[in-house]
Amino acid sequence: MMMREIKEPADILDPRHYDGVRRPYHSAETLPPWCYTSQRFYEREKDAIFKKYWNCIGHHSRVPDAGSYLTMTFCDVPLIIVRGKDMVVRAFINSCTHRGSIIMEGEGSCNVLKCPYHAWAFSLEGDLIGTPLFEESEHFQKADHGLTPIRLELWCGLMWINFDPNAPELATYLGDLSDRVAPWKTEEMVCVARREFPVKANWKFYAENWSDGYHVPFVHQTTLNKKRVSKRDFHDPKIYLGNYLMHWTYFNGSRGTPEGEAKFPELDLPPELKIGTFFPYVHTNAMIGFAIDMVSCTEIIPEGPGACRLFTTTMVPESTAALPDFQQTLELYLKYADKVRDEDVIAAERQQRGAESALNRPGCFTPQDKLVHDHDLWILDRVVGNAAP
Repeated sequence: MMMREIKEPADILDPRHYDGVRRPYHSAETLPPWCYTSQRFYEREKDAIFKKYWNCIGHHSRVPDAGSYLTMTFCDVPLIIVRGKDMVVRAFINSCTHRGSIIMEGEGSCNVLKCPYHAWAFSLEGDLIGTPLFEESEHFQKADHGLTPIRLELWCGLMWINFDPNAPELATYLGDLSDRVAPWKTEEMVCVARREFPVKANWKFYAENWSDGYHVPFVHQTTLNKKRVSKRDFHDPKIYLGNYLMHWTYFNGSRGTPEGEAKFPELDLPPELKIGTFFPYVHTNAMIGFAIDMVSCTEIIPEGPGACRLFTTTMVPESTAALPDFQQTLELYLKYADKVRDEDVIAAERQQRGAESALNRPGCFTPQDKLVHDHDLWILDRVVGNAAP
């Protein structure tokens, strides 16, 4: 086959460029390499995906008390996440409604949100309550100048934001997933670890890897592959209804630490759920593992076409966290998770380096990575639109 340079097309959103991806998976192509390297494609993803659908930003205990706040930037939008006096967690654009200054930095606790530029003050609920040296008049009413709110809902103890005021509620968006994971009672769990990992790869490479069962025997030879897996169930959209992709991995016991090391107590789950781990990928950015002894969630935060950042939350019941040897066992879980994650990060970064080659071309799919094809179609439907006529 003659090698030829694959260039990013000028009409990058023309659906005809993606006809090969739209074929049935056994004859489909993977996304063209520019989908992982193009600034224009990435900008479209921000607008059509991350600013239109629900995004996970971590456990609600990040703002534990009334007045607790944190600041973050998500897809270039500065945000304040704050717990009000009514204990409701809210999200606002971190920009003063007077002259646009950033209001809060870092994280901490406060009674009001005060802009450092002209000292305009906002309540924890986002209302403008103080304008030094400037009184209300027929031309200016404080009620008209509160902070711009961003939708925030809680699910599974996690905070989810949505920039689209017209988007469906989170429960509707998730479909049947809430009922499927209800036995884990994650809303009653406590967060015992939150950790951050930079990745020099497009966010999709890491996201696709979550649903790829093909890589486990090779990338994870000395970790996950040591645990015998009896079978895997993959997502069937006729059965699993909602904006997620899932797979079940069947094995005995826990895979949280290597065989022979200490484990957390098993959760109070019905026997039919003590069969391994349930792995839903919730669009757009959350990879959740519902195991027999804990729940973990990894958020993927995009940082450009060639970089992303992972934040992993570990949750267990309060009774587990209260055990005398809990901290020691937790360290074993985190150490093992780090090793597995490092293996996945290396794989994603290798894919990124390959995609950046001018001679790279689309690949293909196997039955073991069919869910990657499903994930890519979900993206194309939103970034580019439906299949070309």
